[in-house]
Amino acid sequence: MSRRRLAWLALAGGLLLLAGALYFDRPELVVVDAKTNRILLRTRVRVGDRFTLSYLHSVSKSRVSGAFEVTPAYEIGVRETTFASFGPGLPDVRVGDDYEVKDGVIRLKNLRQTLPELSFFVHPYTEHRLDIAGRTLDLSGGVTAGSRISIRVTPPLSPRLWRWAQARPWASYVVNTLLTHLG
Repeated sequence: MSRRRLAWLALAGGLLLLAGALYFDRPELVVVDAKTNRILLRTRVRVGDRFTLSYLHSVSKSRVSGAFEVTPAYEIGVRETTFASFGPGLPDVRVGDDYEVKDGVIRLKNLRQTLPELSFFVHPYTEHRLDIAGRTLDLSGGVTAGSRISIRVTPPLSPRLWRWAQARPWASYVVNTLLTHLG
């Protein structure tokens, strides 16, 4: 076999390996009980996928709900908050905010905050629930009272390779394009 043909076969094999790695190493939403380091949920996600976290507010005794989205940087984008009354830890509605009040519920829309992870404490009385892709996870009932829950998005490649690719616009473009088309 000629060297040229061997080189082409090696290149094709390398590209197949890269495509396979990208296909199987997909971004995931990971929910962890930080007290015990136990994974409560691990599910594949794509950029733009949304999930909802809701709980019963300890002071107002009303349901609070937040809508979140997986960002292109594989962080958690805060998109919407819904609540029935103001209270500690809840946002203030300011002039210029995009919001609506309907059926006694305030819905603060089009938020643009981005977080590397969500972290909060749960108790049975807070009734924390996570809804994603048609599934509901009872966070308050599945762990010890007072546990800290962490929700994050793991990028599709090893963290070191992901940071390298993100620092180079051309590499980031190639990786994101491949992930979009392999999706």
